[in-house]
Amino acid sequence: MSGVGGAEWRCHRECVYLVSAIPLYDTAQQRQPVGVLAVARRLDDAYLSRIGHLLGGRVAIAIHSSPTQPSEADASTDSAILRGSDGAALATIRWIEGVSEPRGATATLYRVKKYLVGSAALVALTSSLAMVFFLRRHLAGFLAALHRLAAGDWNTRVAYTAPDEFGYLARAFNTMAYQLQQAFAEQKRQREQIQAQNEELHALYQQLQVANTELAQLNRDLTEANRALAQAAVTDGLTGLKNHRAFQEALHSLVQMAERLQQPLSLIMLDIDYFKQFNDTFGHPAGDDLLRQVAQVLRDSARAYDVAARYGGEEFALLLPNTTLEQAVQVAERLRETIGAIANPHRAITASLGVATYRGGAAPATLLYEADAALYRAKRDGRNRVCTYHPEAA
Repeated sequence: MSGVGGAEWRCHRECVYLVSAIPLYDTAQQRQPVGVLAVARRLDDAYLSRIGHLLGGRVAIAIHSSPTQPSEADASTDSAILRGSDGAALATIRWIEGVSEPRGATATLYRVKKYLVGSAALVALTSSLAMVFFLRRHLAGFLAALHRLAAGDWNTRVAYTAPDEFGYLARAFNTMAYQLQQAFAEQKRQREQIQAQNEELHALYQQLQVANTELAQLNRDLTEANRALAQAAVTDGLTGLKNHRAFQEALHSLVQMAERLQQPLSLIMLDIDYFKQFNDTFGHPAGDDLLRQVAQVLRDSARAYDVAARYGGEEFALLLPNTTLEQAVQVAERLRETIGAIANPHRAITASLGVATYRGGAAPATLLYEADAALYRAKRDGRNRVCTYHPEAA
């Protein structure tokens, strides 16, 4: 049913044959060929002569099928003897001259071909020029519209309504121009909307800045008010010293620290001598001025970590952390001398002072009681003096 064959020339008894042989297989081509189809055609001298003309020379046919050896007598003007290297004759070569077509017919055919080629070239050139002119004439309108569109003229349209390729291109261009016009109009609208929103946001930002400034000022005022309130809660309004409440808190805190660090803690209780009499004689304003003078003495004499407070009325207290009884007595004596040197316009001022030291394990109230007992003894013994707490005296 199918197969691949070949064709070749064969010379048999001085005749030339074109032979083609094709092997025959079954449909599946799974076995050896079942046969061979051979076809042969005899080629005459005229056909061989035309082949020789095409090849540009003569055709040589080697005739070697004769049972006898070629002889010199077989050689003629149209044949020759082919010999081997030993000089023995191998075959007779017959030459067939190549012949061509008649010269007139060939020239006529050549001229016809030349005219056909020229006519085809002329037609092609004319068609090309016409096509180029046609394209340029129509594309000029498209290019002009495209330049106007690129310059921002969104109303540009191509007026071409013919139902051809250029009409389709014009409709596509007009659709694109319309879509661009709509898109840029929408973009302009959105840009204006965004600009309006930005202006509103800017105005809101300005208002927010003003509100933040006012809020910051209010926070500062509130902080200052809270600080003043906190200060007022622990400060005596007349003298500026710690008040009774702040003194009690400081006393408990310092007692705990002294207990934890095993350090001494002393307390001085101070009372202005005959203050009630001074107040009744010279008036309450004079008494207030005297209280402020004594408070200033305590403030100037106290260290940074000492606690000076107005305990109540004309009575003051001074807590001395990390201070022994002897050191506290020295501080009390300096206070007594400094108060006695106050330049009061009404009369000389004196003070009585009691000193006590914290004893480990005792309650804070015990230290206060012992210092107050020492103060009471100083007043009982004649005032204007410093007394320390002694359990037996108490």
